[in-house]
Amino acid sequence: MAHGHDHPGHSHMPAGAGDGTILIAVIVNLGLTLAQVIGGYVADSTALIADGVHNFSDALALVLAFGARRLARRPASPDMSFGWSRAEIVAAFVNYIALIAVSVWLAIEAFGRVFDPPEVQGGLVMALAGLALVIDLATAALVWRAAQESVNIRAAFLHNLADAAVSIAVILGGLLIWAFGWQIADPLLTVAISVVIMWHVGMEIGPVTRMLMLAAPAGINHDEVDQSLHRIAGVTGVHHVHLWQIDEKRTALSAHLVMEPGAIPSDLVRNAKTMLKAKFGIDHATIESEWLGEPCGDPQHSDDHDHDHDHDHDHGHNHGHGNRH
Repeated sequence: MAHGHDHPGHSHMPAGAGDGTILIAVIVNLGLTLAQVIGGYVADSTALIADGVHNFSDALALVLAFGARRLARRPASPDMSFGWSRAEIVAAFVNYIALIAVSVWLAIEAFGRVFDPPEVQGGLVMALAGLALVIDLATAALVWRAAQESVNIRAAFLHNLADAAVSIAVILGGLLIWAFGWQIADPLLTVAISVVIMWHVGMEIGPVTRMLMLAAPAGINHDEVDQSLHRIAGVTGVHHVHLWQIDEKRTALSAHLVMEPGAIPSDLVRNAKTMLKAKFGIDHATIESEWLGEPCGDPQHSDDHDHDHDHDHDHGHNHGHGNRH
């Protein structure tokens, strides 16, 4: 039984680019969050507190992205053979769950105030929301360069732009209270901000959950991968196909390929890896080749090769669906 394994050993993050500006952005955003939350309690504005919580999510996104850049530079070890990049995924999932809980709490508090809105200090709300808007835009400018070279930082960059829009909504609410005394604007805007936060979480928690569950990348069709492996010259069957994301940048695959008589195992494995890299961007592949009629090393497939090509194709196709990661 022949097998091949492709394991790139280089770092997937830029070394040091933008780390200082990202750290400054994190510190500034955490300070702004504290100011908004305290100011929200002083002004009795749930909208301002909600904006502070949303801004905190931006700071967490920057922390996660910053941490991922640092951890990704640590070399793999026998205990951590894929490196440390998945630490960001775990932390992101925990933070998203926490944000969902906070958003629900904010919405409940806001609904309670809709029917009996308290007196809100519109001037203080506008002042702090205006400060938040300036800092959000400044933060986006700080991380813009790093966002061009990192998916993680780019996501944090987009968070800041979205938070700037939320700050504009809070300023609008403060203006309505200050100009017209519409105290109900504050709880209504709080509900809207809570919905915005939930929408952001809903957009991002799905891919994070898929990576935690070792699911196949959303952009790669498992059936197409299976069929493409079948079309490789010398392959008469495919089974034990597993496709999953190591992290946001790396996709891995393992598969057993059944060879026709006369096929050259090393050529077959090399051709399979070349195809996977060129067509699907999969550069971390473990391929095992087996002769037609040879018992599979995996007991689950010990009878695979006693059948003809079509049955083996169907078996591998169905098995891939039942076990794809």
